[in-house]
Amino acid sequence: MNQFIKQWKKSFYIKGTDERGWADKLKTLLFRKVPEFPTTIQIQTRTGCNGACIFCPYPISVEHVPKGSMTDELFNKIVHEIAQYHCVHRISPYLMNEPFLDPKILERSRYIKKIIPNSRIIITTNGGKLTPDIIDDLIKDNPFHHIFISMQGIEKDSYEQTMRGNLKFEETKRNVEHLIQKRNEYCPKLKITITMVKTNLIDVDKAVNYWKKLGVNSKYTALENRGGNTSAFRQLLPGKAVHFNRCTRLFKQAYILHNGDMVLCCTDYFKKMVLGNVSESSIYEVWNSPHAVKIRQDFIRGDFSNNPLCASCLISTDNL
Repeated sequence: MNQFIKQWKKSFYIKGTDERGWADKLKTLLFRKVPEFPTTIQIQTRTGCNGACIFCPYPISVEHVPKGSMTDELFNKIVHEIAQYHCVHRISPYLMNEPFLDPKILERSRYIKKIIPNSRIIITTNGGKLTPDIIDDLIKDNPFHHIFISMQGIEKDSYEQTMRGNLKFEETKRNVEHLIQKRNEYCPKLKITITMVKTNLIDVDKAVNYWKKLGVNSKYTALENRGGNTSAFRQLLPGKAVHFNRCTRLFKQAYILHNGDMVLCCTDYFKKMVLGNVSESSIYEVWNSPHAVKIRQDFIRGDFSNNPLCASCLISTDNL
């Protein structure tokens, strides 16, 4: 039963996708309907990262895509539109960037909480900018439901070999442990998860056990080539690779860049698949546009001829 439910959750369908009338009607009844408004929304409040992770396309893409910060006007417009809908399960004010490089990230997250009090604001950070001052400010008036900290392993050499950039193992570890301490003292409802991508460079089990002993959740996820954009994918692969054709991101999640462009996926570092711009229209209009619907229908049919991002996307079978 659990396996059936798991598979059903990955089975989205759009009416009219199957040309066979009887099959189209049956699938419409049995499979999940694509929501009229995304249930998860990621917002890139600014570009940039202090890391250069070996499994991430950012170190290359940073030279090829526009840089900048989202205006308050656009950010507020997005938040107020989300507030009109009650189907959004998660709001994440980051996308392809380190959120704490934005000096206004706490202010903006608190604004989301003010406008949408019941929102689940979830953020992922590499922890390098989680300084004691930032942590103290965060704990004082915490807007987050859950903080994921991407930290590759618990050994200095493998960590720095993997995450690179300006990240230093001792500093990040100290920041994370300080956050855990402050959470335990002042903000026990805040969820913290230490997460990592499983590669052949790190001992994921050792790292997960370390953090669990400190009383926080920890897990690892499967390595992806992120839409074919990660050149080191093969050399990092701990298992075998398969086409990621069971992905559900494009059916329920919206990804908005700092200039308002909505891209198909969080792996679209080079803006190959731009669905539209929410500063010129709205999230609803872009999400339900004929262009976006056609991409989803083609994905369901297994037709990737006009979708280079999904056509090239591979994932490790290890931990699937």
